[in-house]
Amino acid sequence: MTKKKKNLILIIPAFLLIGTAIGIQTKEPIKQTIIGLIVGIIVYFFIRYRNKIINK
Repeated sequence: MTKKKKNLILIIPAFLLIGTAIGIQTKEPIKQTIIGLIVGIIVYFFIRYRNKIINK
C-alpha cells in the first residue's frame, strides 16, 4: 500500500477561498469569508476525528 499524504490541513484555506468567491458574487465578501473559515475549521476537525476512529 502507498503511504497517504497528510494534506488535511489544506481543507481550511480551500473553504476560505470558496467563501471569498461567494462573497464577491453576493457583495458581502467579509461575511462570507468568515463563514467559509468557520466551516473549513469545523470540517477539518470532523474529518480528523473520523480518521482517528477509522484508523483504530
